[in-house]
Amino acid sequence: MSEVKYKDGYAYIDGYKFRKDDKSGYYLSTKKIGVSRKRLHIYVWEKHHGSIPKGMEINHIDENKDNNEISNLECLTRSQHLAYHKKHDYERMVPKWKKNLENFARPKAAAWHKSKEGRASVSQSHTGLKYRKQYIKRCINCGKVYRAAFNRSKFCSTTCQAAYRRKQGKDNIQRTCSICGKTFWTNKYSKKVVCSKKCRSKKILLNNKVNARGTTKLKTGKFIGQFGFMGKKYHTTVFDNEEDAYKTRNKLIDKILSEA
Repeated sequence: MSEVKYKDGYAYIDGYKFRKDDKSGYYLSTKKIGVSRKRLHIYVWEKHHGSIPKGMEINHIDENKDNNEISNLECLTRSQHLAYHKKHDYERMVPKWKKNLENFARPKAAAWHKSKEGRASVSQSHTGLKYRKQYIKRCINCGKVYRAAFNRSKFCSTTCQAAYRRKQGKDNIQRTCSICGKTFWTNKYSKKVVCSKKCRSKKILLNNKVNARGTTKLKTGKFIGQFGFMGKKYHTTVFDNEEDAYKTRNKLIDKILSEA
């Protein structure tokens, strides 16, 4: 006959009431038993065998947290307990582990490594370390054979690693061209803001129109306006004063840009 009675999400034994935690699946006493609240399976074990030795944990043999009979409980070390669940719960736990890894562990680790404290700690931990280059590897980017300290190594240098990532497009993102408004793909570390050579020439020309005077005084004392676009030089006619040459140059720039 079962010594634990269950009803409506609660378990009862020896006058104590335990409520089931929907998140963990364990039953926890609703009030203190001794100096603290206890989980049901811990209470049942201690009732039959006394205090749990330091470093030991109580395991549900059939992995059913609703079965807290003494015949379903065993006392294991921490490592034995983890090994048991790895063997019996692997398929069930993998999705949970992956979720924790993606949503918690990796973001926390990345934030720490980027922090001032993290950078200082990593730098200090690597100071003076020397690793024996015991593995012979072939670089997957350039094909060069090299020695590496770790078997996971894939590149002979950081230059090859960066080149490989660029070829694979691993760091590519979409941007909007600041000149024509079209979207284009580029490396996220690139400062490129235009989609083509023509748009780049337009951007340079627009900047020169605002920031450069673009006039030249001839030996005769007269002036011409000039600029370059797509590798070609453009000149205005000759003017007696610089202001006329400057204005005509800007009008010619506007015409070239509208036709390009």
